[in-house]
Amino acid sequence: MIKLSDYLDYLNNEIIQARKRADENAVAIAKEYAKHPYLKYFTAPRYALPSVKMDIPLKITDIDSDSKYNFKLNEDQLIGEVNERIRLVNREKKLNIQEITKKQIQNDDFKTLFKKLESNDQKFGKLPVAEVMKVDLKTKIQALNTGVFRPQDGSADAEVNELKDIFSNVLLNKYTLVNSKLNNIYIDPNTNSAEDKDKLFINLQVTMEAEGIKVLSYKDKDGNEVEQITFE
Repeated sequence: MIKLSDYLDYLNNEIIQARKRADENAVAIAKEYAKHPYLKYFTAPRYALPSVKMDIPLKITDIDSDSKYNFKLNEDQLIGEVNERIRLVNREKKLNIQEITKKQIQNDDFKTLFKKLESNDQKFGKLPVAEVMKVDLKTKIQALNTGVFRPQDGSADAEVNELKDIFSNVLLNKYTLVNSKLNNIYIDPNTNSAEDKDKLFINLQVTMEAEGIKVLSYKDKDGNEVEQITFE
């Protein structure tokens, strides 16, 4: 992968070097004209590049960015979504997970959990999946006393794990993206591969305008060397 900035810097440098070699060649030809008995009366040819236009197809291979998320909890919505998923899982997997109540998530364990998730939002680089995975949800769910433990038929662990997954997914849905910061775009200049048909392509249109720069060195009245930079 190549950074887009590195690729554009490479193109810019190549064009500058091409212009430099053209000027060096023009100087060499001018010297030849000066030495020639007849050509010395003619103006030595020199062709300038006032602008260079490029139409560059690129394939985006990766985007490096940081995002900010906001965790906003509405207890009634949380209970509704959790219980809806519980009913769905019970039907599909023939389980008997009991629905939870608002009172059950108002204990100290869940209050601490929600406060922790809220304290880590609005920070670049804090991914919701990573933040939720750090939480020991299984222990908190076991403390709910929701009737998921039925050792006699061996379904306790399965139901606890299902409820843990349900809570994880519902908590993730409470995050909303509020801001993103783009760090780098990685590209591949090769756009001819057959397997790239589903990749994201962009067409980069670049115009480079010629601008001259001169650096003159001279000494001031005190004998100090001074450089004067002039843009043309």
